[in-house]
Amino acid sequence: MAALLKDLAYDYFLLVNVASFLLMGVDKLSAVRGESRIPEKWFFTISMVGGPFGVFLGMVVFHHKTRKAYFGFIVTLALIIHALILIILIILSQQFTFYLINNPF
Repeated sequence: MAALLKDLAYDYFLLVNVASFLLMGVDKLSAVRGESRIPEKWFFTISMVGGPFGVFLGMVVFHHKTRKAYFGFIVTLALIIHALILIILIILSQQFTFYLINNPF
């Protein structure tokens, strides 16, 4: 059960970050073409629900929204928070696995 939850969490983070990266690319293309854009609040929301790595990578790769200091600050803050969450989850997962190995049911 724990392994399934861990796999689902990793799959979720991967999917959300790939989607957020692609959205940054779509928004950059829309900006270049002068078409309607994706509102910044969507990028902030995606960053808060698990996709800050994709948004940050999209900023770097597509050179998109790099002039907006507040946007970069919020995305970077979300990235740091999610990195810490992932580190904590990995540590807890290793401790739980160690416990199960040493204390079989």
